[in-house]
Amino acid sequence: MAIETQTRRGRCPRHGTVEATREVPAITFPWLYHWVRRSLASRSEPFRCPDCGAPVEA
Repeated sequence: MAIETQTRRGRCPRHGTVEATREVPAITFPWLYHWVRRSLASRSEPFRCPDCGAPVEA
């Protein structure tokens, strides 16, 4: 399964402003199945600090 890493600038409670990341499934064939999985993962998986792994306010 292919994984795509998304990045966004956010605020970590420990480290201040960071480039936060999260991993979501990439869209591959069959399109509809992977699009639904990606949408659900995007809603449930928070962006995390690259240094400590804490959830980030994006």
